[in-house]
Amino acid sequence: MNDTGRERRYVNETWHRYVGRARRFENVGLVLAAVVLGVLVPGPGRYADVLVTPLVIFLVYGSLRGISVATVEYRSYGLVILCSLAVSYVLLPFGGIRIADAVLTGDALIGMAIVLAAPTTAGSAIIWTRLAGGDSELAALVSISSLAVAPLLTPFVLSSLLDRRVALPVETMVVDLLVIVLGGLVLVIALPEHVIGDAAVDRGSGLAILCLIYSSIASVDVGAIDPASFGVVGALVVSLLGVGFVAVRAASAAMGIDRSTYLPLFFTAGLKNLGIALLIAFAYRSAMVVVVIVTYYVLQQLVGAVIADFA
Repeated sequence: MNDTGRERRYVNETWHRYVGRARRFENVGLVLAAVVLGVLVPGPGRYADVLVTPLVIFLVYGSLRGISVATVEYRSYGLVILCSLAVSYVLLPFGGIRIADAVLTGDALIGMAIVLAAPTTAGSAIIWTRLAGGDSELAALVSISSLAVAPLLTPFVLSSLLDRRVALPVETMVVDLLVIVLGGLVLVIALPEHVIGDAAVDRGSGLAILCLIYSSIASVDVGAIDPASFGVVGALVVSLLGVGFVAVRAASAAMGIDRSTYLPLFFTAGLKNLGIALLIAFAYRSAMVVVVIVTYYVLQQLVGAVIADFA
């Protein structure tokens, strides 16, 4: 191969590498675009409420689609799955709310409680695990387990975190989460991979995220938020995720768990489900609740990228 050919190949490989990295943040870009659209053109957002549940069902479908665990030996992963669920539904929410209570108040604290009580974001957890070279099969198993127990654990954890400070429609929340999880599973069965292509599902999931964020932002008064609160929330989220990763890493070292296992343990425990958190947030009609959830989502994607590249 001559010098020109080598240079051309180098340019192509570099281009594809940077494009691949940029595509990791497509959802972050969609979120930011939806926020801007919701602030500038809020009018149509008030009519989008009826679409929230179907959109979240589709996101659950997109997360679960293609996951094949029928041949997995569950007992070999049982302890790690239980550990991840314990971190996701006990250690992170109850430890995190203690820290949040020291720096947040009112609706900001409610938003943080909602996102901490939410199940894992299956799609992102699996993607970051795979990109980091971790056990994506384990990430898939934990994601399914987290979503399966969400209708019971998320309302219970959220009510415990808020400690009767806010009236919670627990029964309605349980029903909504059951509908979402079961609806996603029904779509997985009704729309197998050969019926609808991956590219179409990815585009549909991106549109669903955009619509959810847009309708959430359009329905509240974002202008009433103190800009300084963004920094506080952002610092808190990064701190929680950073401390969570260090804690998981230290515990894994003490127990002799290798990198391929502790990475999915962190991603499935620390990365939270945007759609389900926003569904719960719709009951509050608060700008700060929505902002906290969106901020957590954006930062968890950025932290996930850093860990996938450098951990």
